[in-house]
Amino acid sequence: MSEFPDHPFWDYSLNVYMKPGVGAACLELQDAHQLDVNIVLFCSWVGASGRGVMEQAEMAAAVEAVDAWHHDVVHALRAVRTRMKGGMPPAPDDIAESLRQRIQKVEIDCEHMEQLMLAGTIDRPADEARALADRASDAAANIARYFAQMGRTASPRDCENLAVILRVAFPDVPPDDVARIGAAIAS
Repeated sequence: MSEFPDHPFWDYSLNVYMKPGVGAACLELQDAHQLDVNIVLFCSWVGASGRGVMEQAEMAAAVEAVDAWHHDVVHALRAVRTRMKGGMPPAPDDIAESLRQRIQKVEIDCEHMEQLMLAGTIDRPADEARALADRASDAAANIARYFAQMGRTASPRDCENLAVILRVAFPDVPPDDVARIGAAIAS
């Protein structure tokens, strides 16, 4: 089996997603709007890395690049794993749970693959010299563009969830600024 190559987007995603509150915020956005959490994190990473605001065509290309993979592979595995949670009699609970955990590992690997596919859609250098507040604004603008691409409108609750993600992604930006930036997603 080939090993996944190192990639800063994957590292960024793990770092952000594993922080308290972020996973729950991402899953709430996913459930409320059928959004792809990997694309939400990608939007944030593009901004955080100093790659700026994605053009509409870039967003469309990113969404298109992973659409089939996400729905046919990642979403399908998630559905199987979720269905197995709590057991599926008459299957023995301990064996079913072990199998469910292996499916979860494969699901995570498939998410990793999706992130590599997303990263391949943006071809511009990182600019880590860009001011952090500007990068946070760029991340929010990218997320807003994703909402628009998907025909979704961010509710006040969505903005709260996005502020959780952005506060973790930009810990050195004052929380009030992050809240203001996150609220701008709804406009």
